[in-house]
Amino acid sequence: MECEVCGLEITGEPRRVLIDGVVMLVCERCSSMGRKLGEVEHKLTIEPWFDMPELAEDYPKRIRQAREKLGLTQEELAKRLSERVSVVKRLEAGTLVPDEQLVKKIRRVLGIELIE
Repeated sequence: MECEVCGLEITGEPRRVLIDGVVMLVCERCSSMGRKLGEVEHKLTIEPWFDMPELAEDYPKRIRQAREKLGLTQEELAKRLSERVSVVKRLEAGTLVPDEQLVKKIRRVLGIELIE
């Protein structure tokens, strides 16, 4: 499992912390960047986003294909979105459901629609 802040492989138990209003699984070194939360559940879940019209099921594929079509690396896309590389990796893996603000940034940067 990779740290969602620094991207390095987590050795030992991951730490669950709250950073800028986002719950993240991080390594021991990065855990000081946020408020420590309870024990990590080993089952990852994706919370549905009910406030928004239907998010396309294939949003990870759409993001990856649009990024590759523009010839961007994940690092370059992260810079253009003003997000961490781990956010782009999680979006493309489908383990992060983008909020409305992130959907708008993706639309602007990649020129794709994630809402059906």
